[in-house]
Amino acid sequence: MVWDVIVVGAGPAGLMAAIGAAQEGAHTLLLERHAEPGGKLPWAGAGRCNLSHAGEIRELLPHYHGGERPGEAARFLRPALRFFSNRALASFFAQRGLPLRRDASGRLFPKTQRGVDVVAVLLSELHQLGVAVRVETWVRAIRPQKDRFAVRDRGGRSWWGRTVVLAPGGRARNTLADGYELAAALGHPIAPLRPALAPVHVIPDAFAPFVACAGISLGETRVWLVRQGRRRAEKRGAVLFTHRGLSGPAILDLSREVAPGDVVRVALAPGLERAEAEGRLIRAAASRGSSGLVTILHELGLPRRLGRALLGALNISCGLRVGELRREARNALVESLVEGHPFPVAAVGGWEEAMVTRGGVRLEDVDPHTLESRIVPGLFFAGEILDYDGESGGYNLQAAFSTGFLAGTCAARARRP
Repeated sequence: MVWDVIVVGAGPAGLMAAIGAAQEGAHTLLLERHAEPGGKLPWAGAGRCNLSHAGEIRELLPHYHGGERPGEAARFLRPALRFFSNRALASFFAQRGLPLRRDASGRLFPKTQRGVDVVAVLLSELHQLGVAVRVETWVRAIRPQKDRFAVRDRGGRSWWGRTVVLAPGGRARNTLADGYELAAALGHPIAPLRPALAPVHVIPDAFAPFVACAGISLGETRVWLVRQGRRRAEKRGAVLFTHRGLSGPAILDLSREVAPGDVVRVALAPGLERAEAEGRLIRAAASRGSSGLVTILHELGLPRRLGRALLGALNISCGLRVGELRREARNALVESLVEGHPFPVAAVGGWEEAMVTRGGVRLEDVDPHTLESRIVPGLFFAGEILDYDGESGGYNLQAAFSTGFLAGTCAARARRP
């Protein structure tokens, strides 16, 4: 038997690729190495499953990175995001009884805020379309023949397909790199892989005063990457203190650029400007000189635990009254509050902590309008295996769904009789 389309991988990209192919009338087989389909969907967004982000496509594109040239990932993804947009994704789920809801920041979640419900809708659609799903099927080789592909698993079973969509996901929270090995064996160069959307671990001695702040989250604030004394990148968003360092959307988005030896600076008083912070400290010293400095910092927006930690890091006594604060110490406080407190980087979280993969199949070797390989005709790619990565906020799942649907549709249309 020869299948029209064989999809390898049943994560978000693979599931949508199989749906796209089957909607075109293609006889479709979906192979998944794990016992359950769905990939990251059940735990994405802490289980709430942040599927996408609201806005026009042109507004989404700057949130993607990757490729060898600036802006290459955005240019590559534009056709897929237009082919199956965030609006199309919302309509897809709404029509199947799972409407999406937008939060204040523009993120889109299923109404139930349960990733398992997203998977259930996708599997139901596959069933209705007649897609054959084989789980616990670990593909170890894909061999192009004259007019078809031979796909073989580790148990020695083989399937034949006229086209193949390779959508096995990345390495994030998945220490296996077999998808990249399959692509490389087919002649595709792989851009170097590294974790992205990962927490940042801070050098222990520098972070010691802040260990007690684990669980504290700062609202919309600014963070900077500093390398060799120069600011290299800036992000805005929430920051979460952990037992080992920093996390939260702003840190996760910055992490793709961070390396050991860098310094991450975090503005600890979100929304304050330097003149305002300095003025409020001076006025407090003049009118309320006997007030504790921790109390004044709390009024500036710092949780008390964070205020005490900051004073400890700056070698300022936690019992100091604001009227006793010297100019040098005040300047250091203002710098940490507004210009960013420095956190020297020990490491970026590894694959077990990362949410996505940076690197993968080179974009220049894939046609962005069809996602067909420029090296192996009839081979298509979708999802995280490609050399792009999005920022936090639903961008990665949207790209997975979009590239999956485009790849599956085009694979079905390209099948050879």
